[in-house]
This record gives sequence, C-alpha cells and structure tokens, in this order.
Amino acid sequence: MKKNYVFAIALITACFWGCLNDSSLFAQSTDEDTPKSINLSLHLRPAYHANFGGSPMEFEDAGFKFDQVIVDLGGQITSNLSYRYLQRLNKVSPIFTKENLPSTIDYAYLKYAFNEKFSMTAGKQALSIGGFEYNKYPVDVYDYSGLTNLVTCYLTGLQAAFKPSESQEFTFQILNNRMGSWEEAVGKPRIGMQLEAPTLPLYYSLGWNSNYFDDALQLRYAINTTSPAKDKTLFMVSGGQKYESGPFSIYIDAFYQHSEIDYLGGIRDLTLFNSDRVVENVNYFSLLGEMNYRFTPKWNIMLKCFYNNFSTYKSSSYLDEGNCLTSWNYQAGIEYYPMKDDNLHLFLISTFKNHLEPAVTKVKTPDNSLRISAGFIYRIPVLSLKR
Repeated sequence: MKKNYVFAIALITACFWGCLNDSSLFAQSTDEDTPKSINLSLHLRPAYHANFGGSPMEFEDAGFKFDQVIVDLGGQITSNLSYRYLQRLNKVSPIFTKENLPSTIDYAYLKYAFNEKFSMTAGKQALSIGGFEYNKYPVDVYDYSGLTNLVTCYLTGLQAAFKPSESQEFTFQILNNRMGSWEEAVGKPRIGMQLEAPTLPLYYSLGWNSNYFDDALQLRYAINTTSPAKDKTLFMVSGGQKYESGPFSIYIDAFYQHSEIDYLGGIRDLTLFNSDRVVENVNYFSLLGEMNYRFTPKWNIMLKCFYNNFSTYKSSSYLDEGNCLTSWNYQAGIEYYPMKDDNLHLFLISTFKNHLEPAVTKVKTPDNSLRISAGFIYRIPVLSLKR
C-alpha cells in the first residue's frame, strides 16, 4: 500500500515538474496550434459504516473506512491522440502474471481518433458491458449488483469505435480474458477432469450505445464471448435503459451469463468443500433498477434494488442442477451537495441484502446483512491545463 501512495505522489510531482519545465508530453508537439491538455483529479470516498447481520439481525461492528481513493490522469497529446491513466489506491494487489499489471490499475491506454466517426483505443480499458451501473464512475457506486461485482472488467487489448452519428456508437473489442494464470481464473481442475487452458484466451465484445430525444432516453447494450477453457464457451449479454428528465432519472439494467465453466467464481466461492476447484455449467443473472430525484439543487434521493440468481443449468460430477444463490438487495439514501458544482456531496445510505436458501446441496448461503453508511464523495481537480 505504501508503494501505491509513493507512486501517486511521484506522479503528481512529475506532472507539475513536467509542465513547469515544458518537457512532458504536454509540450512534445512543435505545432503551437495543436491542442494539448493535462487533467489530474483525485477521487475520495471515506465513510462510517455500521454493519448488522445474521438471523435475527444483530449488530456486528462499525468504524471508519476509505471505500475509494482514485487517481485519474488524462488529456490530449495532439488533436487526434489522447491518453488516460487511472489507479485505485485503496487496495493492495499482486502483479498478475499474464498482463504484468496489478488489478489496481483500471485504465492505462492511448486513444487515436482518425476523424469524428472512427477511433482506436489500445491498452488497459473496460470490457464492453451494457448497462449504466457498470459504466458509472466507481466512486459513485455504493454497491454493485452480483454479476457486475464479480466480472473482471479492466483488461488489456484493442477497441475500435464507430460513430455514424452523434446519437449512435458501435464498438468492437478484443481483450485478454484474464489478468493472471488460467488456474487463478477458473480454479483447479478436479481429479480426473479433462480440462486444459484455452489456445486463445481472449474476449470478443460488441457494443451499441445510443441516445434519443436530446439524451432523455439512453441505451447501452453489449454481447461478449470467450473460451474459459479449451473447447468450452462463455456467452454474456447485457443491456440498460435510462430515462432522464429534469431532476428525475431512472435506469434498468439486466445481465445474463451462460458458461460451461464458472469464470466469475461466484458459485465456486460458495461451495462448501474445495472452493478453489473448477465448477461447471453455470448461469448468472442480475436485474437492477436505480432511481434518483434531485428535488432541490442541493438534495437528491436515491433508491436502488437489484436481484441476483446464480444457478447450475446441468448436473456435474460435483454439483446438482438448480439454484445456488438467490438474493434481493435494497438500497436507499439521501445525498447533499453543498457547493455550486457536484464535485462534493455528503451521503447517508442504507443497504439491506437478503439471501434465500439454495436448492443445491454443497452450497452455503451468505448471511443476511444490513449496512448503514455516512460519508462524503469528493472529486478534487488537482490540475487542469490546456494549451
């Protein structure tokens, strides 16, 4: 953790020093008419959490915690070439072997826009998944739904984007389908299981984003496929619809994944014995809705509900067919924006998670839980320069 903070301080210092000495990427072009920019911001979300759990519900613990500390650096090198680097400092992560990067780095890419309609992005980026919860800034999401919370979403590769109009965008991605070793991703094969690592461990993704009626209606859809193991397939479809009008907004997201190998690891982690072993024939489904009502410029009410169902669609040598996890999750809160901009807001949020008994044996049920959180979210614009 100390190394991460040292890196952040060094990064900020280097940006200032480079700008002052006119020797960074910000000043590399000899064309004075070429736009260049640096934008550096720090995102914070500390909170006091009171946790309750069990049946009946009892107080467990409470304390202050930093949920998110994020350094976000980006800008323009030329009128066509831009960059972004984003790292979370609130968690410790090893260097994963395949990508030679820790999972704390979400973005590290260059983007080249050939014209207003076509662009290419190379480097570590977000896997294209539909819906609005997935695409929100991480510091603004108090709790992710089941599938979104489990998927490895920041991976290295290439993306091509095509915008035939201002309201339509199509994307195609080829990314690594994991950060580390194959066994870290799928678990250890059980004795006698004929399972091998895939020849091409890649994700293939298609995305479609659109908006209508002056952005009042927005749609985000995507499909993804990969091979979690040789001759095994994974397919995921996701989508979201958002309506926004004045102080009111609402979105509904749906996520579905069908895989011959448990690549998300949610069911694997719930097994009672040998939770590090491969689990086969899984379905994941998450459905969620979130509503926000900004009833005054400084006050917002937020309501959110999400449903998760994790199951096996066919019996295997280890697990029978049936539901492994069914949960209902409810969240409600109020947010206060004391400043003229939205960079800072205070929040009071309550989150309840209710887990139903599974139909499959050898799977444990998580305890019901209630969390009450109070804190603030602050986006601090550290540096913003244009030339």
